[in-house]
Amino acid sequence: MGRTEEWSGSVIRTPDQRLRVFVSSTLGELAPERAAVAQAIEALRLTPVMFETGARPHPPREVYRAYLAQSDIFVGLYWQQYGWIGTGMDISGLEDEFALAGPLPRLVYVKDPAPEREPRLADLVDRIGAAAPVSFRLFRDVAELSQLVRDDLASLLSRRFAAGGSAAPEPSTRGPQPLPVGRTSLVGREQAIAEVTGLLARPDVRLVTLTGPGGVGKTRLAIAAAGRCQEELAGRVAFVPLAAATEPEQVMNGIARQVGADLGGTAEPVTAVAGQLGDEQWLLVLDNLEQVVGAAADVGELLVRCPGVTILATSRTVLELRAEREYPVPPLSLPAGASLAEIADTPAVALFVDRARAVRYDFALTQRNAGAVAELCRRLEGLPLAIELAAARTRLLDPAALLDRLTTSLDSLGTGALDLPERQRTLRATVEWSVDLLDDQERSLLEATAVFVDGWTIAAAGDVAGLNEDETLDLTDALVRHSLILLDHTELGIRCRMLETVRTFIAERLAASPDADGIRRRHADHFQALARQADRPLRGARQLEWVDRLQAEAGNIAAAVRWYLAHDPTPLPHLFRVLWPFWSQRDHLNEARAFVDQLLPTADTLAPHPRAELLWTAAVTAREIGDDRAALAARDRLEPLLPDLDEPYLHAASLLAMAWTSTMVGDLDGALREALAALAEFRTQQDEFLGTASAALTAGSLETTTGRYEEALHHLRDAHDIGVRLDNAWLAATSLVLLGTLALVRGRPDEARALLDEALDLSLSAYSTQLVTLCLATFAQLAAVEGSPARAALLLGAADGLRRRAGLRVYPSLRRPEEALAGRLREALGAGGFDGAFAEGAGLTRPQAVAAAHERDAPPS
Repeated sequence: MGRTEEWSGSVIRTPDQRLRVFVSSTLGELAPERAAVAQAIEALRLTPVMFETGARPHPPREVYRAYLAQSDIFVGLYWQQYGWIGTGMDISGLEDEFALAGPLPRLVYVKDPAPEREPRLADLVDRIGAAAPVSFRLFRDVAELSQLVRDDLASLLSRRFAAGGSAAPEPSTRGPQPLPVGRTSLVGREQAIAEVTGLLARPDVRLVTLTGPGGVGKTRLAIAAAGRCQEELAGRVAFVPLAAATEPEQVMNGIARQVGADLGGTAEPVTAVAGQLGDEQWLLVLDNLEQVVGAAADVGELLVRCPGVTILATSRTVLELRAEREYPVPPLSLPAGASLAEIADTPAVALFVDRARAVRYDFALTQRNAGAVAELCRRLEGLPLAIELAAARTRLLDPAALLDRLTTSLDSLGTGALDLPERQRTLRATVEWSVDLLDDQERSLLEATAVFVDGWTIAAAGDVAGLNEDETLDLTDALVRHSLILLDHTELGIRCRMLETVRTFIAERLAASPDADGIRRRHADHFQALARQADRPLRGARQLEWVDRLQAEAGNIAAAVRWYLAHDPTPLPHLFRVLWPFWSQRDHLNEARAFVDQLLPTADTLAPHPRAELLWTAAVTAREIGDDRAALAARDRLEPLLPDLDEPYLHAASLLAMAWTSTMVGDLDGALREALAALAEFRTQQDEFLGTASAALTAGSLETTTGRYEEALHHLRDAHDIGVRLDNAWLAATSLVLLGTLALVRGRPDEARALLDEALDLSLSAYSTQLVTLCLATFAQLAAVEGSPARAALLLGAADGLRRRAGLRVYPSLRRPEEALAGRLREALGAGGFDGAFAEGAGLTRPQAVAAAHERDAPPS
């Protein structure tokens, strides 16, 4: 007879008042797991009921049936073995135990992977996964299982046994109420829990406020940190939910209810609460304080009256009390690597997998879906609520399909679990909850900043929103305190940003704003002005500084260009010419090509000067990405304009473009004449360092190819000196690799290696794929000279693979030398040997290719 059948009235509980948890599994293969589960059960002051603990004289079947009849909860552990089948039975004891436990709450844990799972167990697991109501979890190791069991049992007890005759009696309404029990496991927050707990333990810290955007996990973190403090505080920890509070006085009333203070005899709730708490050590967790920050004065007074009280608050805005220590809760860490192991070990991905398994028991991270899961987590910026909503969709969509839908609308994430607060059922509700707390001016600035891409400066925000500096500073500070804007402290200064999941919804409000068109125009004008300001610095001594500055605004600049293309293309030819040094050095050429191609059909309608700027940009961009036909077509249209160009820089730059495109038709002597003419003109222009160095590099490369070695050495050293003087990695590295080429053709391989080693390291800091591949191709020439044809083919393939993935081709003047080298290597290795080494190199990542280049011997396969 089961315990619930013994007595139909009130249950007379034993003195220990412990619930019994029956543990079902095969004994041999899961012995460590059984031991861990027993410890987890005992840690919750429950009693594990296990076959091996006694009743040896009785038949096994009678033992487990008797034990089950006296248990309150069933825990099943399964891995690969179906288990023992007794005499006269059609199913194993393992399956029989699960069936007999039907009236009990059933928690099932399946170890994964299980490459040798027996078919009958596989069938049982499938049926359990489809059964309801059954909690079904996958686990990988003992530690994960132990945590899952503790979390799930605690959650089950809070839901099922909080009241009624079959559980411990309800807690008194006087005295501290228990902390809420998490409904799901807390993933990826160990460091944050330790940091918050450390703050709470400091005697000089009385108030810690966890801030952050909605859905970042402030409440879960607060509960976890408070739980770590319970034992030391002898249970004097109170959780005060304030999501429903709308008036400041409700905060003290809420605290009073949770700590058992009597409000009947006083008009001052803070006095009643202080009297109840006295001088004892207490931790009060005030959750969702943002909409009643007006209660800050009462909170401060309570801290003064009760020296033993520490407060842990969660809020989207700080309270601005002197005692306050803010702890901004960060999103979960995102995948940095590309391997399955690196992706799986990332907290954001671990959370996704955990929540996906809650709705699809057989969900697993695999080589096939890991990339999509990683990209989902990146798109959702590690925001726990967004990840949980996305993972819940795996019930219907695999990660790749979900990622496709996410590119269309964040609403595709749907709604969360029914036991989530209403304001967190969707991301939209979470953001709107925060926005509704703003005043009109704050809301107006927030909507204006939705036009920015990848962040903004405070000055840019003021310019776009039409505010003065003081107004912008004050309103930005308010939005930061509401956790709707985040601050990044960079080498270029402070930048503001919104989580993209937040910005998407704010952008909808911007679209409905009557000033939306004006905001977008001011945004475009601001970044056009910034680009114009960069013109001379990009060509002179401050190039590196301005390339970095424009890189920080790359998304905003692209958005501005798109706006002008759609509404007013007049400024674009000049803008393109100005931005080209930045575009070429930071791998934005494919985007630039798309912009140029959209505007190019209008070239003949433009005045001569903007037409020349547009055609110049078209020629040099097409040359960089290897479209010879387009480059030559733009050159043919640019050349007739040269005699009438009266701007010295544009004229010299156009001559250099002539040189670059002359190499495409094999006219190396003509190209050299044009490069030298451009160099002479640049040298007459003050501070035109980029043009001077670029022309010297072009001349030096052509002189190397045509056998003019002394002239080449002179020009390449001049370019290198400019690069070093300007601390310009791109110029310095390009000159070094060309000097290395010169050393090779002069029969000096040791000198070439030293130059190329330095060039390759510098090229990595220049962020230019074209430059890195130039180094790799030259290393391939060096390997051939050193008698390592297989290594040379590998490096040549690595250069080709990186170029192809970036949409680039080798420079025209260097194509013939590379083709000749490939021919020699094919002859030395045979067609199969060359193709195999080349293909292996083409598959290398940039770090792998760089490591292979630095190796003196053949790299391991």
